[in-house]
Amino acid sequence: MTAPLVRTLVKDISSLAALTNMSMPFEPAPFAAAVTLVQFVPAQSQAHATAVAETLRTYQLINRGAAGTGTTVLANGRITSPAASQNAFGTGLIDNVASTLPLTTSIALLTIAAGDILEWESSVSGGTGLRDVGGRVVVTLSRV
Repeated sequence: MTAPLVRTLVKDISSLAALTNMSMPFEPAPFAAAVTLVQFVPAQSQAHATAVAETLRTYQLINRGAAGTGTTVLANGRITSPAASQNAFGTGLIDNVASTLPLTTSIALLTIAAGDILEWESSVSGGTGLRDVGGRVVVTLSRV
């Protein structure tokens, strides 16, 4: 028996101002796979950012499909304030420390086809918007 093929897709993300949204596609999936892990490694801590309590930023990994038009959310994490960012996604958004985004609970939705386009999205989802410190997104794929 051989171990399943595992590959990571990596995308560096630029920082964004508080009211700015961004989406960035990865290269097409190299093979049919299950998304098994999505991590965000921030370039710096958000603890020093100033924001109001209702400030929100949402991070998502979306499967756009081969045509680039799909809307299936594979992973989703939300930050509600600079203080909350220190407890986000389990480990907190700490400078150069990987934080794991919660995956969708549907195993079927986590399965992607060869050629599907995955897209990272960082968006303001309420309030005045918390800035995005940028960093690196790491997506782990396991061949199905």
